[in-house]
Amino acid sequence: MHINGNVADLILAQLAEWGVERIYGVLGDAIFPLLDAVTRQDRIKFIAVTREVHAAFMAAYEARLTGRLAVCAAGAGPGAVSLLNGLADAFMDGSPVLAITGQVELKKIGAGAKQYFDQQALFNIFAAQTNIAVKPGSVLSMLVAATRTAKLNNSAAHISVPKDVFAGAASIETVPVSFVEINTTPFVSGSLDNLLKVVQGAQRPLIIAGRTAKTVKDYVVKLVDQLGAGLIVAREANGKIAGRHELNLGGIGKAYLPPVLHEADCIIIIGAASYEREFIPQDTKVIQINDRFENIYQNTVESISGDTGLILENLLQRLEGHSFNRDWLEEIKGLVQSRRQELAAESVNNTRPISPLKLMTVLNDIMPGEAIIALDIGEFTHWFNLGFQGGQQEILLSGRWRSIGCGLPAAIGAKFARPEEPVIAIAGDGGFITSMSELLTCVRYSLDICVIIVKNHVYSIEKNKMLAEGLIPFGHELTVPDFVQYAKSCGAAGYRIEDPADIQNTMRTALNLGKPALVEVICAEN
Repeated sequence: MHINGNVADLILAQLAEWGVERIYGVLGDAIFPLLDAVTRQDRIKFIAVTREVHAAFMAAYEARLTGRLAVCAAGAGPGAVSLLNGLADAFMDGSPVLAITGQVELKKIGAGAKQYFDQQALFNIFAAQTNIAVKPGSVLSMLVAATRTAKLNNSAAHISVPKDVFAGAASIETVPVSFVEINTTPFVSGSLDNLLKVVQGAQRPLIIAGRTAKTVKDYVVKLVDQLGAGLIVAREANGKIAGRHELNLGGIGKAYLPPVLHEADCIIIIGAASYEREFIPQDTKVIQINDRFENIYQNTVESISGDTGLILENLLQRLEGHSFNRDWLEEIKGLVQSRRQELAAESVNNTRPISPLKLMTVLNDIMPGEAIIALDIGEFTHWFNLGFQGGQQEILLSGRWRSIGCGLPAAIGAKFARPEEPVIAIAGDGGFITSMSELLTCVRYSLDICVIIVKNHVYSIEKNKMLAEGLIPFGHELTVPDFVQYAKSCGAAGYRIEDPADIQNTMRTALNLGKPALVEVICAEN
């Protein structure tokens, strides 16, 4: 496609040709030419949000959900700085995101102009590549390099474009998508023979199903059965991996660490399990299967990377006829049964304030099977991990960066990417406070997202960590508004649940409303 216009027109046309459908961002004078160009075309929409950090979160989680390039934009100075927190999430957890920031005009760079700073020096921390366009003729090659880097590394990339460069004339052919597409090959790094020896020698194996395992879940279940192994489901795979399987121990974390974790003589990690990794005993043999070599953990005794499905298929073939430890199998089954009985007892817990674990067990019965659930950061995630045994839901969460306030922006990015699927955000009251302005974005774009708030007026994780360290908890109390009234003032629906008996009916009403809805659940402090 030949472009006759300015650099902003070129950027939009090129991104559209590569399949980008939207740019999340906030208005700023350094990107005025880009926004002006948006009005001259209809292939890319600009999603105007309330804060730049949330724009980056939205792009990060759209990319994580789809595997495709997502884009966010901000102005110069404070707008660019605000973008960084969300961009760090994409960088740390492996999401292909392109960040475009405006910059002061070329003649003002380094001249003490307002809002000028060396963006490359700062963005270099959280971007696999960052560069600045100093001539209109260099923008296309820079855009190609940044996009290829983001896709190749599953990471964030960044370009700065001075305002006058945005407005510079451009007459050029765009680059076809084939030039930036990264084709997945079945290349395998590591020795299947060596890995097989460790697996065959294990008498008490556990399998941790991480993010990659979602795409090969049938192979994972077959491996569990063939090895007689206990199955631990990482947070990001919860809802996708064998929720009712007889050997599924569920998730692990601060709320639940099964004794078999310390009895296992071999732990097989399939994919990345960044949260669960810290709970693995240091003296246990760990092997890992991952799609990318750079995601292999350093403390593994054996590892293999490449096409995960191909690796597991070959491993299963080599394990035909393998005999496993029946006593270990029965121990795992007993633990699974005991845990399910505990959760069943919790499901009829009608104490007030509502137990957060009770809330999560009830969600098992009402959450749509095809739903996308975006989790914020907070202690409620421990109870979700313990109590939620999903069907086929997609779970979105921050594995390594873990910035509070990411839940609602993540849900918005997911809803734009998959508008036909139910999307739910779950947040604590502290997390929701930091991103609550984006409820207005849900209303502006008529996004029927249901936000569930676990309200207990406290930063529970921090309080409990301070207690565990022998410290006097301080700064953990929260002053929170009436979220129901806030939701209604934004134009969304608002509901409050104080009685455990009301959870199912109220949640179903909110989930089926067809418009933005917020449900405030008054929960006990744990």
